[in-house]
Amino acid sequence: MAGPAEDYRPGRMLGLMARSLILPTAAPVGAGVPAEPAGGISVTFVGHATVLVRFDGVALLTDPVYSSRLILPKRLVEPGVPLAGLPPLDVVLVSHGHMDHLDVPTHQRLPKTDTVAVVAKNLADLVSGCGYRDVIELAWGDTVTIRDVRITALPVKHWGTRNLWPDDRGYTGFLVEHRDGTVFFPGDTAYFPGFRDYGRRHMNPEDALQTLVDLDARHMVPIHWGTLVVSYEPIDEPVGWLEELARERGLTERVAVLRHGESRRFGARGVTAAAAAP
Repeated sequence: MAGPAEDYRPGRMLGLMARSLILPTAAPVGAGVPAEPAGGISVTFVGHATVLVRFDGVALLTDPVYSSRLILPKRLVEPGVPLAGLPPLDVVLVSHGHMDHLDVPTHQRLPKTDTVAVVAKNLADLVSGCGYRDVIELAWGDTVTIRDVRITALPVKHWGTRNLWPDDRGYTGFLVEHRDGTVFFPGDTAYFPGFRDYGRRHMNPEDALQTLVDLDARHMVPIHWGTLVVSYEPIDEPVGWLEELARERGLTERVAVLRHGESRRFGARGVTAAAAAP
């Protein structure tokens, strides 16, 4: 297994991407049936950064991407939950404007029933014509309450430009608070020391585990792996490395690795970090 210091070259990524173009798209491992929250929080991994999070009476979908191809990258695993299998969505979160996190065709196709999109700063125009009841932009520190959840935009370490030139697109993480527990969805972030502060009030696997500790979270659900070739490493390497590190640090019980279409229920008041493991 590659270590963090291995020198990944651009040609390596191009080779991995070229190979992915000829591989068949696999079926999800999981059943693809979202679990009921049952007084806690249920999390279902759809793929990449798309996660279905359910509290009692509220369903959220993060950074939805259902397209089979994003310009060049091809989807390697079908979505873990088909569009028709999604429950009525109350909120759709969009952390930033990169193509693998904000896919306009997906937003157009998502089933919506009084659904609100909550997006980072200067992203509303990209999804405003997609049928949402409302599109709400949040800058860092802004908060909105929708039904029974309070959503706060928090700083992360990333960037938001959608095109090749500066466009002032925002990027953010989201803290989602409900009476039955709290979820932090960081979108796509590197590690930064601010996570320690979040715990009191583009990560690699080592950083992802440190974030779990810094946030003082009970559980972490790794995302951003196994679906699209958008980084230098083999598609399943990060999550394997993360599991190995978790065993070494005695954190296995706190790292909930979900395959596509798999769900897990977390008890009330559990704090779950859905952390990127690129």
